[in-house]
Amino acid sequence: MEQATQKTGIIYARVSSQEQVNNTSLSMQERLCKEYAQREGIEILQVFIEEGESAKTTNRTEFQKALNFCANKKRPIGYFIVYKIDRFGRSLDYHGVTKVFLKRYGTKLRSVTEPIDESPIGQATEGMLAVFAEFDNNVRSARSKSATAERVRKGIWVWQAPIGYTRITKGGNIVADETSAPYIKLAFEEYAKGAHSYQSLSDFLEERGFRTRKGKRPCAQLMEKIIHNPVYYALINTGGHKTQGTFPAIVEEELFWRCQSGARRKFMSGSRERANPIFPLRRFATCTTCSKTLTGSASTGRGGIKYPYYHHQKQGCVSATFIPKETLEQNFVEYLQEITPTKRYEKVFKAIVLDVWQSNYKKLDSENVRIQKEIETLKTERQNVFDMHRAGKYNDDEFLEQKDLINLKIQQRELLRDEKRIEEFDMEVALDCSFRFIRESAKMWLGLKELPVYRARFQNNVFPEKVSYDGKKFGTKKLAMIYKINQESGNEKSRIAAPTGIEPVFTP
Repeated sequence: MEQATQKTGIIYARVSSQEQVNNTSLSMQERLCKEYAQREGIEILQVFIEEGESAKTTNRTEFQKALNFCANKKRPIGYFIVYKIDRFGRSLDYHGVTKVFLKRYGTKLRSVTEPIDESPIGQATEGMLAVFAEFDNNVRSARSKSATAERVRKGIWVWQAPIGYTRITKGGNIVADETSAPYIKLAFEEYAKGAHSYQSLSDFLEERGFRTRKGKRPCAQLMEKIIHNPVYYALINTGGHKTQGTFPAIVEEELFWRCQSGARRKFMSGSRERANPIFPLRRFATCTTCSKTLTGSASTGRGGIKYPYYHHQKQGCVSATFIPKETLEQNFVEYLQEITPTKRYEKVFKAIVLDVWQSNYKKLDSENVRIQKEIETLKTERQNVFDMHRAGKYNDDEFLEQKDLINLKIQQRELLRDEKRIEEFDMEVALDCSFRFIRESAKMWLGLKELPVYRARFQNNVFPEKVSYDGKKFGTKKLAMIYKINQESGNEKSRIAAPTGIEPVFTP
């Protein structure tokens, strides 16, 4: 039975966009995975193909089928083979959970293009590659958000067009819809007279033929949503930031505000600031006993002096008490000092990351040079086909056949090159920049006192699921990955180990 487990496997191939589904990425992944299995003497029992689904979660149709296939104890599977680690997943948390699941059934993960196995170096490599996969995914997400924010700053409505508007071209700005915009303007004009409720306004418009996009009758809730939406006078109000839209207004601003009837302050003042500069741990620290978040307030003494405290929102908790602001925040600073990575850990971590990065980059860079040469050769062959067609050596059918064949080969190699491409940047500089924020975490938190928004972001980056407080000290079940690995580095479960040949450098 053990021999069968070691020599059987499945293949999982995935692309995340419809464009990739339509080209050769899937077939290329499957072919290279099968070649790998043949070299390693692994019998492939089944191939799972995922078309156009993201790897941010494990909730993928074919991926779940592959996991269930491995969980069948009557048919032990030795290896789960993927083209690259990022085909397996782009979330570090999901990667770890899924690896534990596969290990339960004796199945090992293998990457065709990356050196991972069960050795200490192999596991460290896999961990770093999983970090890079999530890092790359986060970079892409940040770029997408940045691009979206830039379009919003230019006055472009980037979301689904609200009723009354339409979008003529994909990616373009919204314009007034000739069918529904007159009804929207009529709604504001009637409501401004002060004679309508939301229900009577919806009835009024229904009688005149107004319908929703799905052909349904308007309701009172829709009227309320329309009347209070500043988009209709071409204002984009998102996240507390207001931008004048470059799309046409359906109503005048003055008419819009005449319809608010006391709501002007709500729309002009923006949302309440959650990043409280006085109580930075408000709604962030939680009670260990009842799990409720702590809030903050100040009591006034006899002399008119205010004394700031953190306290429970659930006063029935046995641990409920008032904790002086200075005491709780000092305890938080001490906890940050406790979890801050040591200098030795920083050196080991950087050495491993740079070692893996440089070896993989050099290998992929040389492969890309070879692939680019093949592409240039194919382009020369394609030009020869054109020359032969002009010379009459190929008829039209023969020309089209040869041209399409060479174009397909070029597309295959360009896809392979793009799959292996790594964004060029100085990893050492990136690591130094990252550790500047974490090597003195307590000092960083204190230094952000005058920047409450950035202080809140720093807290959320260190503690993804808030931080608990038992009345005397802080603790948490989940830390950011860099802090978590540091906490584990002193025990047998550590996932970080110095590469061979560098241990003497870090001897205390």
